[in-house]
Amino acid sequence: MKFLVYLFISLYFIQFNHGELFYNCRFLQTFYQRHSNIFQLDNTQTSLIVQPLYGLSNQSFSSLSIGIIYRLADTYLVPVPLLFQCSQSKRIYAPIDCEFTIVDIRSNISIRTSESTRIKTVSLNYQEYNSSIFIPIRGAYFKQSIISLKNCRLDIKENLFISEIFHIHIEFEQIINSSCQNKCRHSKLYECSSLTNTCQCRSYQNNLEIYENICIDTELSSNCSLTPERCRRICRISDQIYTGKIDYNCQCPLGIQRRFLNNMFYCELSECINEKSIETCPNGYICQQKRCIQTSIFIRLNQSFLSLSFIFISLLIGALLIIIILIIGLIKMRSIKCIKFVHPYILSNNTSSSSPNKICEQYTKIDFFER
Repeated sequence: MKFLVYLFISLYFIQFNHGELFYNCRFLQTFYQRHSNIFQLDNTQTSLIVQPLYGLSNQSFSSLSIGIIYRLADTYLVPVPLLFQCSQSKRIYAPIDCEFTIVDIRSNISIRTSESTRIKTVSLNYQEYNSSIFIPIRGAYFKQSIISLKNCRLDIKENLFISEIFHIHIEFEQIINSSCQNKCRHSKLYECSSLTNTCQCRSYQNNLEIYENICIDTELSSNCSLTPERCRRICRISDQIYTGKIDYNCQCPLGIQRRFLNNMFYCELSECINEKSIETCPNGYICQQKRCIQTSIFIRLNQSFLSLSFIFISLLIGALLIIIILIIGLIKMRSIKCIKFVHPYILSNNTSSSSPNKICEQYTKIDFFER
């Protein structure tokens, strides 16, 4: 048995040594700095801190957003993209597989460290908000933990490996009433209360909203500048059409009602008269039937009305044409039957008491009933 183990290890190192080893590899700085609210790189760019946010109710694995925690049964996972750049090449690499060592740091269990295991990465299809374009990136799903990566394979065909050891420290969002000492993660949203030593929504951020047990940013308060990865936005028809998803968590300004039409949410003011609003319709709205309706909805309704009108007129014209064709056909059939059944001598005989027209009509009627 020991011989088989040694043989397997020897074969692995032979395969590894036949590959090209890349030095001076780093996490891709430009990508992680673009999402600095979630990712923090150290000076060496080999250690990455990930501080993801809990998703809202409608965020699921069907479309991933960078920096969002997703729930799978009783487990919470965050998809972490892995991108490297090495000095030997200008290419950007996403590892095919790596040797992972994971230290579980959840507070409700004792700390556990896994054995180093080579695991394949998976494709993560990210979708930015207000965009229907998916960005394919390779990475892995992690719990709240500390991860070490080494011997990452960058390319199967060229058999490229990296020599450095990388570290990822994943720290989930601290929700309301979670314990803290001096500060809380995502300091733009939370502050550590000196009285209770728990995380609370920042008191000076009056426009922050409490959603279940988390503090959330809104477009109305800060234009989603605090946490653009997770933000309650204004209900817009155009955004929902573009992304193809219903925004269940969107909101409307005060004094404007949220409505649901054609599987989409939109904002609508209560009253307006003769295109002069009692409460002035905001930009992008039009007064229609004493209500402020988003222009995009008004255009869609008009287009639907025009489409229905066009279909109705087309059907009406088609029906009239069919009726006209049937009338012409009946007239032609009547003429043909008269010629077929009325004999020449009858048509030329003027002594009969009945006129040729009446005889023709009599034969025509018989022909209709006997066939």
